[in-house]
Amino acid sequence: MTENQILALISSVLVLILVLRGRAGAIPREGLLPKIAIWLAIFAAVGLAYKFFGPN
Repeated sequence: MTENQILALISSVLVLILVLRGRAGAIPREGLLPKIAIWLAIFAAVGLAYKFFGPN
């Protein structure tokens, strides 16, 4: 992954955390960790797909 992709991944995770913290009353905290793990896996899969199939 390039530096720009790493920064984009970090910023996406931070935005996700901010959005989830803002809606803390609407989302129960019990299921928060699995949701974060699923989103991180999705972002990693998209990054890997872009690395293998994206422009060179």
